[in-house]
Amino acid sequence: MTWVIVERTWIEARGRMKDQWTTLSDDDLDAINGRRDGLVSKLQETHRLTSEEADREVTDWELRNHDLFAETAEQIKPYVGIARQ
Repeated sequence: MTWVIVERTWIEARGRMKDQWTTLSDDDLDAINGRRDGLVSKLQETHRLTSEEADREVTDWELRNHDLFAETAEQIKPYVGIARQ
């Protein structure tokens, strides 16, 4: 899944992350700032998970929130490939 999409819809994603991981503070979410690796690292730190466990939690979250990614993908579809021209 392309996390550039999460960065583009960060406000919505942030709310859903806060619903999923209630222990994440606003400062934690600010530090994550739409980056998947940031979320994995923060989950490792705050929930004392291994990197594999944290990655699995994020993957599960991505699957449950596929609509967030699909909707944004449609919005940016006209712009994909512009950099290749």
